[in-house]
Amino acid sequence: MIQKSSSLPEVLCVSDFFLPGFKGGGPIRTLENMRKLLTGEVAFSIFTRDRDLGSDAPYANVTQDTWLDTPSGPIYYAAPKYFGIRGLKKVLAERRFDVVYLNSFFSLRGSVLLNLWLQLSSRSTAVLLAPRGEFSQGALEVKRLKKCLFLRLARASGMYRKVYWHASTELEAADILRQFPDVGEKILIAPDPVIVEPSQTPHSTIAKRTGLARIVFISRISPKKNLEGLLDYLRGVEADVELDIFGPIEDSRYWERCHALISRLPSHVTARYQGLLSPDEVSQTFAKYDIFAFPTHGENFGHVIFEALRAGTPVLLSNQTPWQQDESGAATVLPLEDASGWQRAIEATAARSESEQAEIRAATLEYAKRYAETDMARQANRALFHSLA
Repeated sequence: MIQKSSSLPEVLCVSDFFLPGFKGGGPIRTLENMRKLLTGEVAFSIFTRDRDLGSDAPYANVTQDTWLDTPSGPIYYAAPKYFGIRGLKKVLAERRFDVVYLNSFFSLRGSVLLNLWLQLSSRSTAVLLAPRGEFSQGALEVKRLKKCLFLRLARASGMYRKVYWHASTELEAADILRQFPDVGEKILIAPDPVIVEPSQTPHSTIAKRTGLARIVFISRISPKKNLEGLLDYLRGVEADVELDIFGPIEDSRYWERCHALISRLPSHVTARYQGLLSPDEVSQTFAKYDIFAFPTHGENFGHVIFEALRAGTPVLLSNQTPWQQDESGAATVLPLEDASGWQRAIEATAARSESEQAEIRAATLEYAKRYAETDMARQANRALFHSLA
């Protein structure tokens, strides 16, 4: 019999993308924070692709198709032909795990086919699935027909009958229940962990100019993140606006639509695509702007939101995330259909003076600090994996 490598709960995390990649966004940060937070309490191993989102080349200096001991723990970087059932079979033949942790619902090779094989193989290993916001109503509107057809097939076939579900919030638990009404007892709620490094120093900021809103959008350029919606709002804003856009262009056709909107913006509104940011550049970049505008169609947590908050940059968000309105001005939450509300919020940002912006920035830093200091995430995630193991 294959032996476990430790007495701790052994969890095999399957993720389409992981470090040193960064274009895959929040799930990468979630898993890395989880591993740091639960060191000595849960043994995590990562099974992932050997390349970043949208890349045709593997990571440099990374050996493929074998276990590597890294500062982040054991990682198996699978070449394209091995990322899927073939690679999972090999991994599970070599090591014993208590839990296989899938970090997507709709990923074909990173979740759908793996779950199907795990159920048909009748393995005793528990399967835990985190939809990562894919069941939010806004996210389901993207490629709606394809997703609805698969969800109908999944319910009819019973292929998720034995799966446990990880919801980051009560809101996400409700999203899961809407799609799978009979799995209530198998939904485990544990918030996404965040970590603020104690050595972090304040970032340099740019003085606020009254009458101008300097807005930043940092995310993947894809329909779910809804840059198009933000650009549409800006067409009706009367104040001066500068919008800088950072992130990988995940969907080239979608970017073409966004680019067409940029060309039609009024003369007092400018928008520029500024390319990619490395993870180390995100926080210091946020600090240079008056506000982070993020009309996303759905986030189960939104690590990029916390990155903005901990940089002292207030956020303007859709109501499709778990973050709530804050009286201090650190977080403003609006429905996507309230275009005039978004426009008023942007105009209010432009109208702020330097002293008013500094006050909101201080409140935002305090808000992020309070959130990070709660120990709820560590306790809930520890309980989640121990209960399954």
